[in-house]
Amino acid sequence: MFYKERTIIKLEGVTKVFNVKSQKVTAIEKLNLSIYDGEFLCIVGPSGCGKTTLLRILAGLEQQTSGRVIISPREPEKPLNSMVFQGDSLFPWMTVKQNVAYGLKMRGVAPKDYEKVVAHYINMMGLSKFENAYPHQLSGGMRQRVSVARAFANDPEILLLDEPFGALDEQNRILLQQELLKIWEGTFKTAVFITHSIDEALILGDRVLVMTAHPGRLKAEIKIDLPRPRDTLSMRANKRFVELYEQIWSYLKEEVIKAKSAV
Repeated sequence: MFYKERTIIKLEGVTKVFNVKSQKVTAIEKLNLSIYDGEFLCIVGPSGCGKTTLLRILAGLEQQTSGRVIISPREPEKPLNSMVFQGDSLFPWMTVKQNVAYGLKMRGVAPKDYEKVVAHYINMMGLSKFENAYPHQLSGGMRQRVSVARAFANDPEILLLDEPFGALDEQNRILLQQELLKIWEGTFKTAVFITHSIDEALILGDRVLVMTAHPGRLKAEIKIDLPRPRDTLSMRANKRFVELYEQIWSYLKEEVIKAKSAV
């Protein structure tokens, strides 16, 4: 469960402007947002609306041009965040086990202390038979399983996921959504998940934010009152799921049309 009375991330008037070929391009503009401790927050919006830029600001990989980002971790001694990217971000010279252990090793955790943790998440993602394999020996879906396992194994306060399943086929996407839910429901870490899929946002999220077409602003906020634990397949037959889908699409459709007409 998440604790709505405790804000872990607060954005106040956050704007990000890039200089592109001597022109200023505003990616996100005057964004005000609270993200709650233990919440699974999903963000949808048309291409180019600044979703990834927002995630990179939260990760500390980009600096906002103006406004404030306030992060109040529950356990400051833990890593602040771990990020799962869209593409393959594994180290090709490392095995599955070495990739999953990487964050813990960099923090100076002794092998005797992290080996059980690494084995736990490798097992949770169904990769035990492949722990000594290298990324080139794995399918795309399996490589993303390793990325998710690595993020959780590092035990961060906040998980940042940038369309991690976007390039996968439907079968692998469904399987990974279910695996991600299973791990998350055992930890209830704060998660911010970027997706283009309304289905995915509804299956995973406690709350869905809809972004406007460029420049990105917050257009709508929808609380997802579907029961947990969730099954990725049975959810689609839920009447409330269909109602929420239609509600989100009603907000998103206009922005998608705007984004396409601006190209």
